[in-house]
Amino acid sequence: MGITFGELTHDSVGPISFAAGDKGLLRVNFSSLVEFKETAGFNESAPSLTGLEVIGSLLAEMNEFLFGIRKNFSVMIDWDSIPQFQRDVLKITASIPYGGWKTYGEIAARLGKPGAARAVGSALGSNPMPIVIPCHRVLGADKMLHGYLNGLETKAFLLSLEGHQVADNRLV
Repeated sequence: MGITFGELTHDSVGPISFAAGDKGLLRVNFSSLVEFKETAGFNESAPSLTGLEVIGSLLAEMNEFLFGIRKNFSVMIDWDSIPQFQRDVLKITASIPYGGWKTYGEIAARLGKPGAARAVGSALGSNPMPIVIPCHRVLGADKMLHGYLNGLETKAFLLSLEGHQVADNRLV
């Protein structure tokens, strides 16, 4: 399978790198493209034409999102690249609307596993496509911002972008 890469730089979140293949988006990473390629573990081969289309669309959509113009992403996601439990968590997370939020416990309950809030947190903690799959919209039951791949400052920025007020790492 071919892989195509892309990179976007934004003042508030830093560099964001992307990888897409024949079945859609594979990864979004908060790092430079050089760092991402060194650590991602992809065997570089010929670029994917589908991946190129996905990356082209994602660069435009991500830019629009980070400037408050876009509310949803339309890029194709390669769900097959994600383990089943994590895929279930991420699909629920992907359905949280712009400006909305859920708790880890609410997602666990929706999965039919009401005691699995920590497992949900772990699945979100290794979300391969942050921002596109909006794990920043998932909070603790106390409305606290618990962990984020690029730091709580980025999570607070993304929530603020969507109209929330954040103070002391808590939604107010």
